[in-house]
Amino acid sequence: MTTPIVEYEALNGEAAGRVRDALAALYTEVYAEQPYEWGPEHAELFRQRFEAQRRQPGFGLVMARAGGEVIGLGFGVTLQPATPWWQNLITPLPEEVTHEHPGRTWALVELLVRAPWRRQHVARTLHDRLLSHRTERRATLTVLPAAAPAQAAYATWGWRKVAQKRNPLPGSPIFDVMIKELRR
Repeated sequence: MTTPIVEYEALNGEAAGRVRDALAALYTEVYAEQPYEWGPEHAELFRQRFEAQRRQPGFGLVMARAGGEVIGLGFGVTLQPATPWWQNLITPLPEEVTHEHPGRTWALVELLVRAPWRRQHVARTLHDRLLSHRTERRATLTVLPAAAPAQAAYATWGWRKVAQKRNPLPGSPIFDVMIKELRR
């Protein structure tokens, strides 16, 4: 049997809304795994947040398909001056890092790949396609410290940890906050 060819597609917010259910299914599948083990309440939260995020300035999404099936996705938004992104930091950062102005930072909100497609450069391709045309000076993301494969990939791809944060949801885990310079 031949392995299906992976196809990548960039979607704007409107088009992303039309495939929201497939993206939510991918989110649910990936985050049911260790170290996350997140349940249906997280999938519902994803749907709610995605509806708002896909309408935000600087929204960008790249989706990977193989054999007609969504196997990966990455998306993010441009941080606005009043963003809550830098709130709830466990590790304090100087204002020159956390102060946002238009066009400074793009947040990589999600980068997900189904288990059978991992270690085949799908995540790297999604990552690179998402960041290749960004006009912002830098990008940021959050990742669980226990997500060792993701941590290793981000380090290889030029991301550096700058802080830790805990989202204000009850029982929320601690996340590493990472930054990658895009433009000098």
